[in-house]
Amino acid sequence: MKLAVATALLLSIVASCVPNTPSQPPGAQLPPAYRGTDGETTVSLATSPWRKLYDDPVLQTLIAKALQKNYTVQQAYAAVLVAKANLDLVAGNQQPQLGATVQAPYEVNAGQISRLTPTTEFGPNASLSASYQIDLFGKLASATSAARAQLFATQAARNVVYATLVSQVASAYFQLLELDSVKSITENTAAARKENVRLTQLRVDYGDVSIQDLLQAQQALYETTEQLPLVLQSIAQTEDALSALTGEYPHSIPRGLSLEKQIAMPELPPAGVPSELLARRPDVVQAEYTLAAADANVDVARKELYPSLSLGASAGVSGQIVNGINLPAVLAPVASINNVFYGPQGLFALVPQLTQAIFSGGRLQANVRLSQAQQQEAVASYLQTVLTAFTEVADDIAAYDQQRAYRVQVGLYEAASTKSLKVANERYEAGETSYLEVLNAETRSYQADASLQQAKLSERLALVQLYLALGGGWQT
Repeated sequence: MKLAVATALLLSIVASCVPNTPSQPPGAQLPPAYRGTDGETTVSLATSPWRKLYDDPVLQTLIAKALQKNYTVQQAYAAVLVAKANLDLVAGNQQPQLGATVQAPYEVNAGQISRLTPTTEFGPNASLSASYQIDLFGKLASATSAARAQLFATQAARNVVYATLVSQVASAYFQLLELDSVKSITENTAAARKENVRLTQLRVDYGDVSIQDLLQAQQALYETTEQLPLVLQSIAQTEDALSALTGEYPHSIPRGLSLEKQIAMPELPPAGVPSELLARRPDVVQAEYTLAAADANVDVARKELYPSLSLGASAGVSGQIVNGINLPAVLAPVASINNVFYGPQGLFALVPQLTQAIFSGGRLQANVRLSQAQQQEAVASYLQTVLTAFTEVADDIAAYDQQRAYRVQVGLYEAASTKSLKVANERYEAGETSYLEVLNAETRSYQADASLQQAKLSERLALVQLYLALGGGWQT
């Protein structure tokens, strides 16, 4: 007993000398403000839930359906369940283990047997066993911490899937609306040019213009109509992509608000405080918890080098019934030994066990080096994730600013092209110019209209990407 107490005290003292690996993430030396902003703002665009930012009811329905039925989301959710079960499994090692056994063996001895060997024997028994591993050095606690951090990392990875999926659905929906606008512009332009062909044919018939004007009018018509199949193809493929994102087979997609009524475009979207990005972006949170799990795994590997102490206890009860024993005549008074239940018989045992690895071929030391290398990898991955996050925010701020400026310039070009087409038609009707000038003006006007729709789309997509980069979209 004294030896056991002394051993326990010695192990407790040694355990206190084994420090835990620090689990705080390394300092990333964040910039004071995002590049492209005037300074810090207290509110970030990413604090708005996606239902508030994307206020089109049809788009909201598509996003909600995608978050529920998309198979990537289901895989991410299943991964969380796996991590949760693994945490419960690892944490269970810190709890006492209790088992019960009930047996009822029945034996028959046949053949040439001695007179004292029973022909049948029935020995029912029941037992309880318990074991508990004393976590002297915190190895089990560190393993549980690693599993818990991995669970949090998996949950953050699921949020990455949420945010990415919201961005993908919104982007595809806006592209679909832009294609609808281009389709409408193309059809209207084709109808106008078809009418020009009809009028030009009449003028050719009356000898007012040459056949060259008719051919040029037909060329202008076909330059427009040849674009329509490509636009229809893009619309169908975009609808198919949206269907797949919502976990459904390809089908037509309903439309809600027009492209111009989607997302109020701010002058400069608020970016918020840079330090908040670490807590808001789920990929950064995932990298941080992955690093915490790596830290805990280093503790587990280091503490494998130290002894482990476990306590075991068992208790049982049994009995026995025998038949077929042929006792000598001298033992006739106790011949009632057959078909008599002997018991109950009790048993109790307490088994403390101390285990220490002496030689493992360098396996335990190699495991320490492996976990430390994985920890260094996790540190670098965390810092790279933070750097990537700030780079994406800066890129998307620049993209939004320049796409907004580009849309303004394309708008001016579209207005000038529309006015130029009107003047060209007036000059042609007055006989002051050839029909070629009208065709050139029509071509530029059509291209300007299509470019303006593309510019409006690019501006909105830039806002979608900035919202994602700032850590928005996963909050449900």
